[in-house]
Amino acid sequence: MKISSMLVIGLILLIAGAAKAQMRPAPGPEVKKLGFLTGQYTTRSNVYLNGGSTEPAMGTGTATLRWGLDSMVVLLDESENNPALGVYKGFGIVGYDRHDGKYYLSMFNNYGDRPQYSGDFAGDTLLLTTTVPSPEGKFVQLVKWYANGNTLRLQVFNDFGQGPTLSVDWTATPANGADDVKK
Repeated sequence: MKISSMLVIGLILLIAGAAKAQMRPAPGPEVKKLGFLTGQYTTRSNVYLNGGSTEPAMGTGTATLRWGLDSMVVLLDESENNPALGVYKGFGIVGYDRHDGKYYLSMFNNYGDRPQYSGDFAGDTLLLTTTVPSPEGKFVQLVKWYANGNTLRLQVFNDFGQGPTLSVDWTATPANGADDVKK
């Protein structure tokens, strides 16, 4: 009698576990669209200080972007050395919020910043925005992320009320000798 009761309880738990596993959403086409980001890269950035009015400070580094959380998000881990800004280390999560119908980027870095961006694709370009507090007052920051041939590009524009100006132009080239960035 004890064996059959334990067998029934075991079967119930097994069926309940299988049902719960089936409730987990699979990555939809919106999430899969982020696949162009994934890879290991060497990076080069031009940082434009003073609203782009001077020569850029050029930096180099590495970035790894990989699927995480059962391919529901892309995890970003980057490190770069720039003569104007020093060593930058950042970690981010790029994903799609199916409830809001928007893409998001949550970043954390060794400068103590933690911007939270949201937006959507315009064609093949991921456009994300946030409002950044600063001593000069709040400003809008726009991020454009896209594949350009065999490179991944990220451009950051700041808008203090006079229109957007390019502040960072980041290029990532596949580190493993791959011919092309994934589309």
